[in-house]
Amino acid sequence: MTPAAAAFAAYCAEVARVRATGRATEPSYRAALQTLVAALAGRGFAVVNEPAQVACGAPDLIVTRGGAPVGYIE
Repeated sequence: MTPAAAAFAAYCAEVARVRATGRATEPSYRAALQTLVAALAGRGFAVVNEPAQVACGAPDLIVTRGGAPVGYIE
C-alpha cells in the first residue's frame, strides 16, 4: 500500500469511527481531514484547523508553505 493510500485508509477509518458515535457534527471530522491533508501535502507544508479569519472569510483549514498560504479548505 502506498503512503497516500494508507493515509486515505486511516482517514476513512477515523471518519467511520466518529460517525458511529451518532453525535458527530462537521467540526468532529476536521481532525481526520487535517491529518489526511498534512500526510498528502508532505514535508514543508503546515495545515492549521480554524485559522484566523482572512479576506475570503473563515476557512476550516489553511495549508501553508514557508508561512505563505497555498490553499484554503472549507
